Amino acid sequence: MSALLLLVPFIAWDMVIYLLRLRGDRSLRRRAAVLRHFSWEDVLIGREQTRRRMRLFPWSRLVFYVLFALVVGLGARAEAWLLALTGHWAAALPLFVLLLLLAWALLTLPVAAYSELVIERRAGLSTTTRRTFVVDQLKGLGVGWALATLLAYPVIGLVRGLPVWWPVPAAATVLAISAVVIWISPWVIAPLFNRFQPLSDEALARRVQQLTLKAGMRVATVLVADASRRSTTLNAYFTGLGNSRRVVLFDTLVQDCDAEEVLGTVAHELGHWKHHHIASLFALQAVGTVLGLALLKLVLDSVWWRDLLGLPHPSSLVLLGLLPLLGALTGRVVGPFMAAVSRRFERQADRYAIRITTDPAAFIRLEMRLVRRARGDLLVPRLLHRLYGSHPLPEERICAAEAFGSGPGPGGNCKSANGIEGEFSSC
Repeated sequence: MSALLLLVPFIAWDMVIYLLRLRGDRSLRRRAAVLRHFSWEDVLIGREQTRRRMRLFPWSRLVFYVLFALVVGLGARAEAWLLALTGHWAAALPLFVLLLLLAWALLTLPVAAYSELVIERRAGLSTTTRRTFVVDQLKGLGVGWALATLLAYPVIGLVRGLPVWWPVPAAATVLAISAVVIWISPWVIAPLFNRFQPLSDEALARRVQQLTLKAGMRVATVLVADASRRSTTLNAYFTGLGNSRRVVLFDTLVQDCDAEEVLGTVAHELGHWKHHHIASLFALQAVGTVLGLALLKLVLDSVWWRDLLGLPHPSSLVLLGLLPLLGALTGRVVGPFMAAVSRRFERQADRYAIRITTDPAAFIRLEMRLVRRARGDLLVPRLLHRLYGSHPLPEERICAAEAFGSGPGPGGNCKSANGIEGEFSSC
């Protein structure tokens, strides 16, 4: 179990994250920037919700490390047992994947249930019933098993069949399967979890379609998902590829926001499409997949590393358990780069949304509504935000919209918590 020594730096970093999130940003300058747009009550509500959520953080991380220890310590024994039972690795593979997913589901179930059915429900953020929660868990397990098995067969097969060159064809296969899954998801996967209906507000549907045409995108149907069965979250998204592409609005967004705010949300998603963010992220994923698998090959070629990680041989099924766990650990390392890319994309999408709608006031109302509805933490420590924040800070987004819409004046002179001028080029 000496492999667990590899986890010591990550455990230490988890403790730092935990303490920083509980403490919050105590900079007076940051608080002044936040209080330009939000009340102190908004700040306190967000801080209290963060404290409630962080109670589960040590337990969720403990579950992760326990699963890592189980895979390293018992994975080879489980593989040997399944091989003896089935007689061939191809027959043992789906059973091994199912065993992994069941272990993960059972270990994470208490934390997930308490988070969803107690913490989020008491805050008014979750509407999920116990029945819906259980059904979702079972559906997720089934979909996860099917997709993980579909990806696992070619990876293990290539490791066995092409021991020298397997990373390149394996990466290509994984990416191809991922693209197909994105294409069929609106037809096959999404309906398992939500019901979708055409937007009944014909006037709003026409305005959404006009907005998409203005952006150069043709969308046949605007759909509304019954998201309110699980959450009070406000959202909209584009999904699918090619002929499966569609605009989906959460019913909570349609019910609780005015038309301009709905259009602003759609316009933000259009900004991601217009700037080719999905394609860019897919390209980054492709590069990361190739590099990750190449690095993995170096590990598999080393007897010392294989012994450390509990791998009997390079094509061991134990690899299927280690891949997502090692990927999660490396995510902590490359996370700051991906977060910086994400924030840049979000700024571009914000800028495009306001330009195409010419309505910065609606954007500001929507941003404030989103933060208040989600009980967002307005004092996230700046260090953690720089490392892992996927979106610009709320005060920065509002500041940028004010500068875009008002010119000289309160918005035009707006400064972010960094003292950076609140323009789209810098906020």
